[in-house]
Amino acid sequence: MRPPTADLSIESTLAHCQLLEPLSEAQIEALAEHSRMVTLREGEALFDQNTVAHSLFVVASGRLAIRLAAPDGRIIEVMEIGQYCVSGWSSLVAPYTYVAEASAVEDSTVLAISADEVEDILLREPAAGYQVMKMVAGVISTRLRNVKEELLELLEC
Repeated sequence: MRPPTADLSIESTLAHCQLLEPLSEAQIEALAEHSRMVTLREGEALFDQNTVAHSLFVVASGRLAIRLAAPDGRIIEVMEIGQYCVSGWSSLVAPYTYVAEASAVEDSTVLAISADEVEDILLREPAAGYQVMKMVAGVISTRLRNVKEELLELLEC
């Protein structure tokens, strides 16, 4: 992965995202055509838990908090993510529902990528698609581990 940059263009953000490293330059360009920048103010939600997942997001600048609402109403802080990290992996995995919520910790800019376009590209290039989905599995695993640690802390109280 290339080092961080102040360039917040769609193409630069996609090119720096580790999850998308297996994709070719042509595939990145195709994704760029189906992407848009979204500006969030501090505290503003990007998406809510248990809503239909249509987009994959890459942080161009700022930070997002990933939070999970427990059945008893408590909020579990899964993690914070920064520049070039992904959120909304649920848009690539059935049942296509966001399992947590993401909101801006500070004023942020995120790239919203059509999940349908990501899937089309991954299906056209199975080898790259397999590598991307392995990375998605890694993201899921990391976040699940963070949830487990937060739950264990809650149970100790």
